[in-house]
Amino acid sequence: MSNRARAFASLAGVVLLAGAAGACRGSSHDLLITYFNGDYGLSVRYPASWRTDQAEQEGMWYRYFLGPPTGTQRKPAVSVTLFAGPLAMPLDEYAQKYLAGNPPSTSRDETRAGARGKAYRFASGGGATRHSLLLLQEGQRVYGLYSQADAPLFERYLPTIDEMERSFTLERPDTYPEVRNDKLRFSIRVPPSWRSTRTFSGGGTYLTQFTSPPLAADRRETVHASLTLTVEPLPGNATVDGFYNEAMRKLGDAFKVLSHTPWKDGYADVVWVETPMAVSRNKRFYRMAEGRGYTLAFEARDDAYPRVVKWCDMIASTLKVGSEVGSQ
Repeated sequence: MSNRARAFASLAGVVLLAGAAGACRGSSHDLLITYFNGDYGLSVRYPASWRTDQAEQEGMWYRYFLGPPTGTQRKPAVSVTLFAGPLAMPLDEYAQKYLAGNPPSTSRDETRAGARGKAYRFASGGGATRHSLLLLQEGQRVYGLYSQADAPLFERYLPTIDEMERSFTLERPDTYPEVRNDKLRFSIRVPPSWRSTRTFSGGGTYLTQFTSPPLAADRRETVHASLTLTVEPLPGNATVDGFYNEAMRKLGDAFKVLSHTPWKDGYADVVWVETPMAVSRNKRFYRMAEGRGYTLAFEARDDAYPRVVKWCDMIASTLKVGSEVGSQ
């Protein structure tokens, strides 16, 4: 094993031992929730009961997902590591840092959001430990998932490992499917994992709504964020300031503005909302074009908001209105 691989294994071992005491019991049938990292544009689904932690070493970033404790030492049954960093060698050569001379039992080509890579399954320690490695290259950067467990536990958690690998996504807004309406002169790109849930049109106003993948779990129920795009006609003399002020008047006193900043040719607000049932935060974007006002609103429960706000910004960056949409 290379010195770098040994250092990685040592670091992972420290994190595994540190996480074992606090890890929750779970099974391979846990509810799956989504981890999103806006700095690297990555997402992956993982069991809600698993413990997570992260570290950086030698320019590489690691996020650990640790299965439930098992055995007399109460070590995590399985670990899955999400990582990202610079790539200074061919991807096949980089893979050897993990394979460490162990021949893969299987390998396959992979493609995600235009990035190409490879997936491997292999064993070490005479078959006592099994591993799965998924690597993707984008320019001079590498992204990956590395899973390991004792052989019997690897087999038990293989469905979860497979699901995590399938869900592993490079979140690149320019590859998202486009939602476009030429009549109302807007387009926006929405991740495939955000499900269309509602569309309404009446009284001159149009509304379309999407729901995020699960971001957290609470009492066996999942917690989601919502995206709502509203288009409404404006008076002929309307200004973006007038549109914004009227929108705030309609929201009422329950909506407390935490920040208000210019955004493109309009504004972006972070809004705190408290009701008898819940506390939430909104990220709201306002634009106008060709006699219409466009409001893009993201809402999430207050504790889930930090997990998704950078994703909201990425999606909002794709919103086009008026002449930006092109010819009808």
